Amino acid sequence: MSQQLSFELPESVADLVDEAAFANYTTGGKPKQLTDRLGQLSIEDLFPMGVSDDDMARCAISGIWLLHNFLDRSHDISQEIHSREGSFWHAIMHRLEGDFWNSKYWYRKVGKHSVYSQIDDGWNPEDFVDQCEAAAESGNLGAVQPEAVREWKALFEYCYTNAQ
Repeated sequence: MSQQLSFELPESVADLVDEAAFANYTTGGKPKQLTDRLGQLSIEDLFPMGVSDDDMARCAISGIWLLHNFLDRSHDISQEIHSREGSFWHAIMHRLEGDFWNSKYWYRKVGKHSVYSQIDDGWNPEDFVDQCEAAAESGNLGAVQPEAVREWKALFEYCYTNAQ
């Protein structure tokens, strides 16, 4: 499957989580043609069968905005979700914008999360923030992109499956 998730998204939104999106994730490029479409994306679009956890559903929406490098919009959503997962998306957003100390603050609010083991055995978010900061300073964000994509996928899958 092109989106490389462990489940299929509804056909109407599946193209929002595709290889092109992952290829551009962390680079800062915003696909202008998606601005209106993302702006109209609703929980009902993403979860046509309904949700059992609104916060998890909103986390998934925040993640899609983040995947397409719309940091401000993702931030607006995630900072209003007062859960570990909302803090997790918030931490990622601050890391992507280069606010590394703030990212670490939000990761500390997340605490130990079961998603970490899905990213990599022994994964440590604060160590990853340090790696991202070093990559940003050297101009080599491509070095951390594969791990950032694994993190995004693991958290998105967790939020999506727990929203249903």
